[in-house]
Amino acid sequence: MTKSRHLGRGMVALAAVAIVAAACGSGSTSSAPASKPTLAFIAQMQNPSQAFSWKMYQKNAAKYGFNVINLDNKGDVQTQTAAINNAVAQKVAAIAINPVDEAGYVPATKAAMAGGVVVCLSMVPAAASALDGSTCSVSVDDILGGKTAAEAIIKAFPNGATGVEIGGQAGHVAANNRHEGFTQGIAGKNITVLDYKNPSAWDTAQAQAIAEDMITKYGNKIQFIFVHWDNGATGVINALKAVNQDWANKVMIIGVDGNKTGFEQVLSWPNYISIAQNAETITSKVMEESMLWIKKDPAAVKTNIIPFDIITKDTIKNFTAPEW
Repeated sequence: MTKSRHLGRGMVALAAVAIVAAACGSGSTSSAPASKPTLAFIAQMQNPSQAFSWKMYQKNAAKYGFNVINLDNKGDVQTQTAAINNAVAQKVAAIAINPVDEAGYVPATKAAMAGGVVVCLSMVPAAASALDGSTCSVSVDDILGGKTAAEAIIKAFPNGATGVEIGGQAGHVAANNRHEGFTQGIAGKNITVLDYKNPSAWDTAQAQAIAEDMITKYGNKIQFIFVHWDNGATGVINALKAVNQDWANKVMIIGVDGNKTGFEQVLSWPNYISIAQNAETITSKVMEESMLWIKKDPAAVKTNIIPFDIITKDTIKNFTAPEW
Protein backbone atom coordinates (compact mmCIF):
# COMPACT_ATOMS: atom_id res chain seq x y z
CA MET A 1 0.00 0.00 0.00
CA THR A 2 1.37 3.41 -0.96
CA LYS A 3 1.90 6.36 1.38
CA SER A 4 -0.78 8.40 -0.48
CA ARG A 5 -3.39 5.73 0.24
CA HIS A 6 -2.49 5.81 3.96
CA LEU A 7 -2.97 9.59 3.98
CA GLY A 8 -6.29 9.31 2.12
CA ARG A 9 -7.67 6.86 4.67
CA GLY A 10 -6.41 9.08 7.50
CA MET A 11 -8.23 12.10 6.10
CA VAL A 12 -11.47 10.09 5.76
CA ALA A 13 -11.17 8.92 9.38
CA LEU A 14 -10.57 12.48 10.62
CA ALA A 15 -13.57 13.70 8.66
CA ALA A 16 -15.77 10.99 10.20
CA VAL A 17 -14.59 11.94 13.70
CA ALA A 18 -15.39 15.59 12.94
CA ILE A 19 -18.92 14.69 11.78
CA VAL A 20 -19.58 12.59 14.94
CA ALA A 21 -18.19 15.34 17.16
CA ALA A 22 -20.42 17.91 15.50
CA ALA A 23 -23.47 15.68 15.94
CA CYS A 24 -22.70 15.24 19.67
CA GLY A 25 -22.18 18.94 20.24
CA SER A 26 -18.51 18.44 21.04
CA GLY A 27 -16.71 21.72 21.44
CA SER A 28 -19.97 23.64 22.10
CA THR A 29 -20.42 25.70 25.27
CA SER A 30 -24.07 24.50 25.56
CA SER A 31 -25.30 20.95 26.06
CA ALA A 32 -28.50 19.18 25.07
CA PRO A 33 -31.39 19.90 27.46
CA ALA A 34 -31.93 17.34 30.21
CA SER A 35 -35.10 15.24 30.04
CA LYS A 36 -37.99 16.17 32.33
CA PRO A 37 -38.12 14.48 35.74
CA THR A 38 -40.82 11.88 36.21
CA LEU A 39 -43.58 12.01 38.82
CA ALA A 40 -45.40 8.79 39.66
CA PHE A 41 -49.03 9.08 40.79
CA ILE A 42 -49.99 6.19 43.07
CA ALA A 43 -53.66 5.80 44.05
CA GLN A 44 -56.69 3.52 43.92
CA MET A 45 -57.83 4.01 40.35
CA GLN A 46 -61.28 2.49 40.94
CA ASN A 47 -62.00 5.58 43.04
CA PRO A 48 -63.55 8.18 40.68
CA SER A 49 -61.79 11.08 42.42
CA GLN A 50 -58.41 9.44 41.85
CA ALA A 51 -59.18 8.50 38.25
CA PHE A 52 -60.07 12.16 37.64
CA SER A 53 -56.97 13.29 39.55
CA TRP A 54 -54.86 11.21 37.16
CA LYS A 55 -56.43 13.06 34.24
CA MET A 56 -55.47 16.35 35.90
CA TYR A 57 -51.88 15.19 36.49
CA GLN A 58 -51.63 14.37 32.79
CA LYS A 59 -53.33 17.62 31.75
CA ASN A 60 -50.99 19.91 33.70
CA ALA A 61 -47.75 17.92 33.91
CA ALA A 62 -45.93 19.91 31.21
CA LYS A 63 -46.83 23.19 32.91
CA TYR A 64 -44.93 22.10 36.01
CA GLY A 65 -42.06 20.44 34.15
CA PHE A 66 -42.90 16.77 34.69
CA ASN A 67 -43.43 13.57 32.82
CA VAL A 68 -46.04 11.54 34.72
CA ILE A 69 -46.79 7.84 35.15
CA ASN A 70 -49.55 6.06 37.05
CA LEU A 71 -49.39 3.05 39.37
CA ASP A 72 -52.60 1.58 40.83
CA ASN A 73 -52.47 0.63 44.52
CA LYS A 74 -55.80 -1.23 44.10
CA GLY A 75 -56.84 -0.26 47.64
CA ASP A 76 -54.34 -2.71 49.10
CA VAL A 77 -51.39 -1.84 51.37
CA GLN A 78 -49.09 -4.54 49.99
CA THR A 79 -49.86 -3.59 46.39
CA GLN A 80 -49.20 0.02 47.37
CA THR A 81 -45.77 -0.87 48.78
CA ALA A 82 -44.95 -2.72 45.56
CA ALA A 83 -46.06 0.32 43.53
CA ILE A 84 -43.82 2.66 45.56
CA ASN A 85 -40.85 0.32 45.12
CA ASN A 86 -41.64 0.02 41.41
CA ALA A 87 -41.64 3.81 41.06
CA VAL A 88 -38.27 4.04 42.79
CA ALA A 89 -36.89 1.31 40.50
CA GLN A 90 -37.99 3.43 37.54
CA LYS A 91 -35.89 6.28 38.99
CA VAL A 92 -38.73 8.76 39.38
CA ALA A 93 -37.91 12.13 40.89
CA ALA A 94 -41.21 12.43 42.75
CA ILE A 95 -44.12 10.35 43.98
CA ALA A 96 -47.63 11.76 44.45
CA ILE A 97 -49.67 9.35 46.54
CA ASN A 98 -53.23 9.06 47.79
CA PRO A 99 -52.58 6.31 50.32
CA VAL A 100 -54.82 3.41 51.27
CA ASP A 101 -54.59 4.09 55.01
CA GLU A 102 -52.96 6.37 57.55
CA ALA A 103 -49.49 4.87 57.80
CA GLY A 104 -49.14 1.65 55.78
CA TYR A 105 -47.17 3.46 53.09
CA VAL A 106 -44.61 4.99 55.45
CA PRO A 107 -41.81 2.36 55.46
CA ALA A 108 -41.71 2.34 51.64
CA THR A 109 -41.94 6.11 51.23
CA LYS A 110 -39.28 6.73 53.87
CA ALA A 111 -36.95 4.42 51.94
CA ALA A 112 -37.81 6.32 48.73
CA MET A 113 -37.11 9.65 50.42
CA ALA A 114 -33.79 8.36 51.74
CA GLY A 115 -32.89 7.68 48.11
CA GLY A 116 -33.67 11.25 47.10
CA VAL A 117 -37.27 10.87 45.87
CA VAL A 118 -39.73 13.63 46.82
CA VAL A 119 -42.98 12.18 48.19
CA CYS A 120 -46.11 14.36 48.30
CA LEU A 121 -49.50 13.26 49.60
CA SER A 122 -52.29 14.04 47.14
CA MET A 123 -55.73 15.03 48.50
CA VAL A 124 -54.92 13.91 52.05
CA PRO A 125 -52.77 15.42 54.81
CA ALA A 126 -50.21 13.40 56.73
CA ALA A 127 -51.69 11.63 59.74
CA ALA A 128 -50.11 12.39 63.12
CA SER A 129 -48.55 8.91 63.07
CA ALA A 130 -47.03 9.44 59.62
CA LEU A 131 -45.52 12.93 59.62
CA ASP A 132 -42.09 11.59 58.65
CA GLY A 133 -43.47 9.51 55.77
CA SER A 134 -43.76 12.30 53.20
CA THR A 135 -41.95 15.39 52.00
CA CYS A 136 -45.14 17.41 51.57
CA SER A 137 -48.91 17.18 51.37
CA VAL A 138 -51.65 19.04 49.52
CA SER A 139 -55.24 18.63 50.66
CA VAL A 140 -58.36 20.20 51.94
CA ASP A 141 -58.71 20.24 55.72
CA ASP A 142 -61.00 17.24 56.21
CA ILE A 143 -61.44 18.07 59.88
CA LEU A 144 -62.81 21.42 58.72
CA GLY A 145 -64.99 19.53 56.23
CA GLY A 146 -66.54 17.55 59.07
CA LYS A 147 -67.05 20.71 61.09
CA THR A 148 -68.71 22.34 58.08
CA ALA A 149 -71.18 19.46 57.88
CA ALA A 150 -71.92 19.88 61.58
CA GLU A 151 -72.48 23.62 61.17
CA ALA A 152 -74.97 23.03 58.35
CA ILE A 153 -76.96 20.57 60.45
CA ILE A 154 -76.98 22.88 63.48
CA LYS A 155 -78.20 25.73 61.27
CA ALA A 156 -80.92 23.60 59.69
CA PHE A 157 -82.16 22.27 63.05
CA PRO A 158 -81.88 25.09 65.60
CA ASN A 159 -84.05 23.13 68.06
CA GLY A 160 -81.94 19.97 67.75
CA ALA A 161 -82.09 16.82 65.63
CA THR A 162 -81.22 13.13 65.47
CA GLY A 163 -79.48 11.43 62.57
CA VAL A 164 -76.71 9.11 61.46
CA GLU A 165 -73.20 9.27 60.02
CA ILE A 166 -71.92 6.99 57.26
CA GLY A 167 -68.15 7.25 57.12
CA GLY A 168 -65.68 6.80 54.31
CA GLN A 169 -63.31 3.88 53.74
CA ALA A 170 -62.33 2.41 57.09
CA GLY A 171 -58.85 3.59 58.10
CA HIS A 172 -58.52 6.21 55.35
CA VAL A 173 -57.07 9.52 56.55
CA ALA A 174 -59.86 11.57 54.97
CA ALA A 175 -62.56 9.43 56.58
CA ASN A 176 -60.92 9.60 60.00
CA ASN A 177 -60.53 13.37 59.79
CA ARG A 178 -64.06 14.00 58.54
CA HIS A 179 -65.42 11.98 61.44
CA GLU A 180 -63.19 13.80 63.93
CA GLY A 181 -64.26 17.21 62.63
CA PHE A 182 -67.93 16.26 62.65
CA THR A 183 -67.69 14.95 66.20
CA GLN A 184 -65.98 18.16 67.32
CA GLY A 185 -68.56 20.27 65.49
CA ILE A 186 -71.60 18.78 67.21
CA ALA A 187 -70.01 18.56 70.66
CA GLY A 188 -72.18 20.37 73.22
CA LYS A 189 -74.96 20.92 70.66
CA ASN A 190 -78.45 19.43 70.67
CA ILE A 191 -77.51 17.08 67.84
CA THR A 192 -77.58 13.32 68.44
CA VAL A 193 -75.86 10.79 66.17
CA LEU A 194 -77.82 7.56 66.49
CA ASP A 195 -75.27 5.44 64.63
CA TYR A 196 -71.94 5.66 62.80
CA LYS A 197 -70.40 3.06 60.51
CA ASN A 198 -67.63 2.86 57.91
CA PRO A 199 -67.66 0.73 54.76
CA SER A 200 -64.51 -1.19 53.81
CA ALA A 201 -64.11 0.89 50.63
CA TRP A 202 -65.41 4.09 49.00
CA ASP A 203 -68.18 1.99 47.50
CA THR A 204 -71.72 3.22 46.73
CA ALA A 205 -73.33 -0.20 47.21
CA GLN A 206 -71.74 -0.55 50.66
CA ALA A 207 -72.99 2.92 51.65
CA GLN A 208 -76.49 1.95 50.51
CA ALA A 209 -76.41 -1.28 52.54
CA ILE A 210 -75.34 0.63 55.66
CA ALA A 211 -78.10 3.20 55.08
CA GLU A 212 -80.71 0.46 54.64
CA ASP A 213 -79.71 -1.14 57.94
CA MET A 214 -79.84 2.22 59.74
CA ILE A 215 -83.24 3.06 58.24
CA THR A 216 -84.60 -0.31 59.38
CA LYS A 217 -83.25 0.29 62.87
CA TYR A 218 -84.11 3.97 63.40
CA GLY A 219 -86.82 4.85 60.84
CA ASN A 220 -88.17 8.38 61.03
CA LYS A 221 -85.84 9.28 63.89
CA ILE A 222 -83.34 9.97 61.11
CA GLN A 223 -83.57 13.68 60.29
CA PHE A 224 -80.09 14.04 58.77
CA ILE A 225 -77.43 11.80 57.26
CA PHE A 226 -73.81 12.91 57.01
CA VAL A 227 -72.15 10.65 54.43
CA HIS A 228 -68.45 11.15 53.78
CA TRP A 229 -68.56 11.22 49.99
CA ASP A 230 -71.05 12.23 47.32
CA ASN A 231 -71.03 8.90 45.46
CA GLY A 232 -71.80 7.18 48.75
CA ALA A 233 -74.72 9.57 49.18
CA THR A 234 -76.16 8.16 45.95
CA GLY A 235 -76.64 4.86 47.78
CA VAL A 236 -78.17 6.71 50.74
CA ILE A 237 -80.67 8.42 48.43
CA ASN A 238 -81.58 5.07 46.88
CA ALA A 239 -82.21 3.65 50.35
CA LEU A 240 -84.40 6.60 51.35
CA LYS A 241 -86.40 6.51 48.12
CA ALA A 242 -87.17 2.83 48.71
CA VAL A 243 -88.87 3.73 52.00
CA ASN A 244 -91.57 5.54 50.01
CA GLN A 245 -92.69 7.64 52.96
CA ASP A 246 -92.87 11.40 53.32
CA TRP A 247 -90.38 11.62 56.18
CA ALA A 248 -87.68 9.89 54.12
CA ASN A 249 -87.89 12.51 51.37
CA LYS A 250 -87.27 15.28 53.92
CA VAL A 251 -84.01 13.89 55.33
CA MET A 252 -81.14 16.37 55.08
CA ILE A 253 -78.10 14.81 53.37
CA ILE A 254 -74.59 16.21 53.43
CA GLY A 255 -71.84 14.73 51.24
CA VAL A 256 -68.20 15.60 50.65
CA ASP A 257 -66.26 15.91 47.36
CA GLY A 258 -68.25 18.26 45.14
CA ASN A 259 -68.04 15.92 42.17
CA LYS A 260 -70.47 15.72 39.26
CA THR A 261 -72.76 13.42 41.23
CA GLY A 262 -72.72 15.80 44.17
CA PHE A 263 -73.78 18.69 41.94
CA GLU A 264 -76.64 16.62 40.51
CA GLN A 265 -77.81 15.63 43.99
CA VAL A 266 -77.80 19.24 45.19
CA LEU A 267 -80.31 19.92 42.42
CA SER A 268 -82.37 16.73 42.66
CA TRP A 269 -82.68 16.02 46.40
CA PRO A 270 -84.88 18.41 48.45
CA ASN A 271 -82.17 19.18 51.04
CA TYR A 272 -78.63 18.29 49.94
CA ILE A 273 -75.29 20.03 50.53
CA SER A 274 -71.99 19.06 48.92
CA ILE A 275 -68.73 20.12 50.56
CA ALA A 276 -66.44 20.36 47.55
CA GLN A 277 -62.72 19.86 47.02
CA ASN A 278 -61.18 20.93 43.71
CA ALA A 279 -59.12 18.03 42.32
CA GLU A 280 -57.42 20.09 39.62
CA THR A 281 -56.30 22.76 42.10
CA ILE A 282 -54.95 20.08 44.44
CA THR A 283 -53.06 18.07 41.81
CA SER A 284 -51.55 21.21 40.31
CA LYS A 285 -50.33 22.28 43.74
CA VAL A 286 -48.82 18.82 44.31
CA MET A 287 -46.74 19.20 41.15
CA GLU A 288 -45.78 22.79 41.95
CA GLU A 289 -44.61 21.90 45.45
CA SER A 290 -42.89 18.69 44.32
CA MET A 291 -40.79 20.63 41.81
CA LEU A 292 -39.86 23.19 44.48
CA TRP A 293 -38.70 20.39 46.76
CA ILE A 294 -36.74 18.74 43.93
CA LYS A 295 -34.96 22.05 43.33
CA LYS A 296 -34.48 22.53 47.08
CA ASP A 297 -36.20 25.89 46.74
CA PRO A 298 -36.70 27.62 50.12
CA ALA A 299 -40.23 28.52 48.99
CA ALA A 300 -41.28 24.85 49.26
CA VAL A 301 -44.03 24.24 51.84
CA LYS A 302 -44.57 20.95 53.67
CA THR A 303 -48.30 21.29 54.47
CA ASN A 304 -50.61 22.95 51.92
CA ILE A 305 -54.33 23.44 52.57
CA ILE A 306 -56.80 24.14 49.73
CA PRO A 307 -60.14 25.73 50.78
CA PHE A 308 -63.47 23.89 50.37
CA ASP A 309 -66.34 25.17 48.21
CA ILE A 310 -69.84 24.80 49.69
CA ILE A 311 -72.39 23.72 47.05
CA THR A 312 -76.07 24.35 47.86
CA LYS A 313 -79.14 25.18 45.80
CA ASP A 314 -78.37 28.85 46.47
CA THR A 315 -74.66 28.71 45.50
CA ILE A 316 -74.53 26.05 42.78
CA LYS A 317 -74.85 28.58 39.97
CA ASN A 318 -71.48 30.02 41.04
CA PHE A 319 -69.59 26.79 40.27
CA THR A 320 -68.89 24.47 37.34
CA ALA A 321 -69.46 20.77 37.93
CA PRO A 322 -66.28 18.72 37.42
CA GLU A 323 -66.02 15.70 35.10
CA TRP A 324 -65.66 13.05 37.79
